Order: sequence, then C-alpha cells, then structure tokens
Amino acid sequence: MRKCHAAPLVLISWFLMLPPPVMPPVKDASGDYKMNTTAPLSQWLKFKTLKSEESCKAALKKVQPFYKCISSDDPALKAHPATASAPSVSTMSGAAAGHMQ
Repeated sequence: MRKCHAAPLVLISWFLMLPPPVMPPVKDASGDYKMNTTAPLSQWLKFKTLKSEESCKAALKKVQPFYKCISSDDPALKAHPATASAPSVSTMSGAAAGHMQ
C-alpha cells in the first residue's frame, strides 16, 4: 500500500504593526498620544494585514515612522512566558483565599 503525505502549505502574511500607547496615556506637544516603541513586538497592535513584504513596505511609507512591517512567522510576535519571580494566578488566588478565612 502506498502512503501519500500532503506537504504543509505555509502562508506567510505581513503585518503593519503599531506600538501600544504609553500607559497612563500621555499626549505629546502636537496632541497625539505617545507610543511605547520599546515594548516587545508581542504587545504591538496589528494595524493591517498584507499579502507581501512589498505591499507592507508601500503602506509603511504612508504612516507614522514608528510603525513596522513584521512577517507573520516572526518569533518575536509570540508572547514570552512570565518571569519566574512573578506569582502565578493560582498562587495569588490561593494566597488571597488563605487570608479570607
């Protein structure tokens, strides 16, 4: 018997990404909200999805300079796990329940 395996089809799109606003919200001298351009890419907002890098770069010319074109398979888009020093939700709820008795 002959086995056929389908090769996975990888479709890569491009995101025009917008950094999150500075929190608490702060306006600059021109009245625009300041953007947190140092935030990790996993926290940036997907402003627009495009089919190619060329179309993303063309769109990039029409927006503010802090926008970025990022490939959908970029590992920086994945959220990083919490650090070991941060308590888990279960630990926090357990601690709160202990104080409620």
